[in-house]
Formats: sequence, structure tokens, C-alpha cells
Amino acid sequence: MSTQTKSSSRPWLVFIGCCVLSLVGFGLIVNTPGLYFTVLGETLNVSRTQIALASSIMAIAGAVTMLFAGKVMKMLDSRILISVCIAGVAALFLAQSFFNAVWQFYISFALMGILYVIPISLAPSVLLANWFESKLGMVMGIALGLSGIGGTIFNPVVSWFITNLGWQTSYRLTALILVICILPFSLLVFKFRPDEAKGEQAYGHSVSAAVADDAQAAGELPGIESKKAYRTPTFVLLVLVSVLLQIVAALVQHVSSHEIAHGLTLEQGALVVSGIMFGAAIGKATIGILLDYLKPELTIVIYSAIGLAGWGLMAVATTPTPAIAAGFMAGLGQGVVLVALPWVIRKSFGQRDYSEILSIVVSMFGAVASAIAVTAHGAVFDATGSYVPSLVGNMALYVVAAACMVIGFRMRPFKEITKQAK
Repeated sequence: MSTQTKSSSRPWLVFIGCCVLSLVGFGLIVNTPGLYFTVLGETLNVSRTQIALASSIMAIAGAVTMLFAGKVMKMLDSRILISVCIAGVAALFLAQSFFNAVWQFYISFALMGILYVIPISLAPSVLLANWFESKLGMVMGIALGLSGIGGTIFNPVVSWFITNLGWQTSYRLTALILVICILPFSLLVFKFRPDEAKGEQAYGHSVSAAVADDAQAAGELPGIESKKAYRTPTFVLLVLVSVLLQIVAALVQHVSSHEIAHGLTLEQGALVVSGIMFGAAIGKATIGILLDYLKPELTIVIYSAIGLAGWGLMAVATTPTPAIAAGFMAGLGQGVVLVALPWVIRKSFGQRDYSEILSIVVSMFGAVASAIAVTAHGAVFDATGSYVPSLVGNMALYVVAAACMVIGFRMRPFKEITKQAK
């Protein structure tokens, strides 16, 4: 026996808010710091490396924070938590407009790394997983896909701010945009999960009565406890998927150099990178929709094959048009790790400890793998004089990752519990 709940507007307000988080939050906080490197280096009379170190500090602080971010998000009121984080990031941007020494940026970027990961890296996937049971792939794909669009929009906007208004004013305007666009949603909309006592339900909520009763009695959402999830074969396989595909994605930072080595100009190499970014935005949106309407295993295989083909074509392309097409295909394939992986985690372990499991699989293991892989791809080039071995390696990694994801999905433990409860 199953129960089907009524729909409401709250899930769709959460969806709109998550779109704003990805578009504005990711677009400004993650995608634009590099735009300030040149002007800050000149103003503070320091090297580009010294300025860029601030972003590295931010990334390290964020990776460490993600170890416990999922548990924190589950314990505290999401509206207060996300609002405090966004207000804190905005305050740091405002403070940066008054800085006059590089060490001040190091401290502020470390704090920003601690604050931004919950609202930007974790919250969209977690909130959508809690508020949508039907159409989860679609809303997750669209919302997460907007992060790339945000970079496309805000990079030229912030560049204009810096050039025409000065870097101090640009930081202040960034703080203002974050507060105006995000705080209304974080304060009023972003509840962690539906409150059934108040008649709130996830969109398309339909679950077996036994599972619903057990979860309600325990005061928890249905799903696998994180400690148990960590001991399952599915968890191990999905960690492996995260590691392998982050190794693949890390090569993006070397694509421009690869294209120059193949005879393209710097501008043409930049267009290939833009093709990857645009493909990733399209890939995230479309793979999410197809996960809802096609057999998930088939969708995963299709997008893995596209990504594999993109990296393979990039290895042999020596003219701009096929190279840009290869970049677009490689970007499409990134939908596997950016959307399909969080979706599979949600379907494999349920809602109960989704935020904790997601933060460990995607953020901790993925971030470490990415950090190591960027250097490793450079080492491959130093040893061989070419990025082709890395490109061929990416093709092999896609095959292994797709197989692990499909097997992990078919072995998902939450499916077994649901069947037993019916």
C-alpha cells in the first residue's frame, strides 16, 4: 500500500531559490575571483602566484569544511544557516574592498572557503533531494546547470565593474548583489525538508506506508543511516566514480595548453575551454531530465560515451572547429559527475543522511582527487611532452566510472529496503 500526497508551491519555490543560488552564488563566489588577480597584483605590488594563493587557500578550507558540512546542515535550521553563510560571504567581499595587504586576502579567502561550501556546493542538491521525489533529475539538472550560465553572465559583468568602477567598488557591488538576490530565498524559503505536521510534502511524494511509518516514528526521513551506507559496496563504487571523474575533469585546466601544443593559438584554445563550459551547462540540464524519463543506466552510459568521445576527439583534433566540438562533447560528459552522481547517491541511500553522504563522496574524495590530478596531468606532460596520454587515460576512466556507477545503482541498498517494506 502506498500513499500519494497533494502538491504545493513550496517545492517549486525551493527550486527557484536553488536556481538563484547556482546562478548568482556560484557565478559570483566561485567563478570571478581570478578576474581580480592582475589588478590586485599591481595594487599590492605582489606576484600573480601570491595573489592566486588566496584561491587555493579558499579551496582547501572549503574541502576541509565539507567533511562535516552535511552533518551541520542536517542539525541546524537551513534558513538560518544558509542566510548566515551568505551574509558572511557578502561581508567578506565588502571588507576586501578596504584591504591593502595580501595577508588580509589570505585570511578572508580562508573564511570564505568555510562559509560558501554549504550554500553553494551542498545546499542545492540537498534541498532539491528533500523537496522533490518526482522530477528530481530535471530540477537538479536545471538548477546545477545554471552555475555555468552564472559564470558566463557574471565574468563580463564583474570585468566591466573592475575596469570602469574600480576593484573596490566591484567587491562592494558583488556583496550587494549576493544579499539582494539570495537572502530573500534563504530567509523565507529554504527549509531543510517538508514538515508533514504542517501539511508540507515533497513534490510527487509517494512512499510505502511501512517506510513512511517507520521513518516518522524515528523522526527521520526514509533512507540508510550514513554509518551503514559507508559499509556498502554501492558507497565504495560511487566514491570510485567520484575520484575517477574528478581526475577526468582536472584535465580541463590543461586544455588550453594542449591546444597550443597542437598548433592552435591561445585564443582558439580559450574557445575550446569555453566549449567545455557551455557543454557542461547543457549536459547538466539535459542529463537531469533524461534521468527522469529514460532508464537511468542507459542515460549514464550515453553521457559517458559522449564524454569519452569528446576527450578522444580532442586527442587528434588539430584545427579549431573539431577541437571546439570535442570540448563541447567533453563538457556534456561532465553531467555524469555533476548531476548523475548526486542523483544516484540520493536514489541509492534515500533522504535520511543524504547531505552527509553527498559531502563525503563528492566533496571530500572528489576534491582531493582533483587537487592531485591537476598536478599529475602536468607531470604526464613533463614526462612525455604531450597531453595525449592523459586524454587517452580519460577515455579509459570514463569506461570504468560508467561501469561502477551502473553496478552501484543496481546494487543500491535503499531499493532493497523499500521492496521489503511493501
